[in-house]
This record gives sequence, structure tokens and C-alpha cells, in this order.
Amino acid sequence: MVQYPQEVLVAIILILRKQEHRIEDKKKITVAAALARLGVSSETHLVLRDGELLTDDALLRDGDTAQLIAVISGGRA
Repeated sequence: MVQYPQEVLVAIILILRKQEHRIEDKKKITVAAALARLGVSSETHLVLRDGELLTDDALLRDGDTAQLIAVISGGRA
């Protein structure tokens, strides 16, 4: 019997440091779940989709491309 791959319902691309990372899943996933797959913390990165800042609980849609931006802090206390 031939087995076919299960259908992918959600395919998104996250751009981190000018590199594209493709994430596929059978269901919609949150920003937090996508970041976890990349091993990236939401405390150290912002996620933008079409220029809009996304929260950890925002759902990523099929075909989304989101940009990850590292949060930089510094200075004197």
C-alpha cells in the first residue's frame, strides 16, 4: 500500500537574520509555537506580519511571511 504524506494546512515562512525558515503544520499555530520550533524566545524577538506587530497568541495563517526582529537593549541604569 502506498502512503501519501498528510496534507499540510499551514505553511509559513519566518525570516530571521536574512534567512528564511519554513514551518509546516496540519493546523494553525500561534506565534509562540512557531518561535519555539525555531528555538527563539518571544522575550528577545518581535514578530511582524505586513508591518503589524504580532502577539504570542496571534495565529499564523497559511502563506504568511513574518519577520523576526531581535530586541536590543542597553545603556546605563
